Amino acid sequence: MNLPDLKFLQFGIKDMFDILIVTILIYQVYRLLSRTRAIPVLIGLTLIFVLSIISRFFALHTVGWLFDVLSNFLIIAMIVALQPELRRLFYNLGQIGWIRSLVSVNQLPVDDILSAVTQMGEDKTGALLVIVNKIGLRQLVEGGIVLQAKISRELLMSIFFEKNPLHDGAVIIQGGNIVSAACYLPLSSSDQLKRTHGARHRAGLGISEESDALSIIVSEEKGWISVAFMGELREKLDGQALKNLLYAFNANRLEDEWENLFQVYKGGKK
Repeated sequence: MNLPDLKFLQFGIKDMFDILIVTILIYQVYRLLSRTRAIPVLIGLTLIFVLSIISRFFALHTVGWLFDVLSNFLIIAMIVALQPELRRLFYNLGQIGWIRSLVSVNQLPVDDILSAVTQMGEDKTGALLVIVNKIGLRQLVEGGIVLQAKISRELLMSIFFEKNPLHDGAVIIQGGNIVSAACYLPLSSSDQLKRTHGARHRAGLGISEESDALSIIVSEEKGWISVAFMGELREKLDGQALKNLLYAFNANRLEDEWENLFQVYKGGKK
């Protein structure tokens, strides 16, 4: 009986470094895409890859060919269907966090934003704020009314006053400025949304699916404050939770603080 060729199982220091590098890359990709639509596809690709190795080990040529075809198909399908997630992935892979922290950027005026949002929540004034992160939103800015105005509590509240023609849309915030108002965003069709969610929640979640922006939504029906980031929506935030997110944004720790908030919701505390 002919035994399968086991030469490919020989292991050395070079192979150890090879596996280590691949493991680090896989972990970084998983961390960047965690809790997104890409994870089920990645799990499927991993399963097919493992089965392909097993089929080659036992010289199952037809089965191996089938898995190769399936893996190629899934890769193409992933590129087509997961463009927003992949765009965020490649952008973040190209970012060097410590360099960004050395660059002088305008900080968010946390107190002004927090005061305006909490007051609008108490008054049940609908609002949608989109805070630009690493990925620019130039097309959205140019599609709205360009302001380039310094952020203040009074300005934010006046924009979303129901008789202001600019209130029916989103404001785009970058650094310490409101760069544009009355911006219309892509609407999400996520399963997270319910029939009771209106256009603001769909738009706030939609832009978080297309970019790494942080969206703040105020419901005009219930006055609840919600946030959307990386394709996830969290509702009924209190002032302290929002404050923590905004300060984390300034400190380039938004993803860590969002993870903490995610664990709070996952644990059923909210």
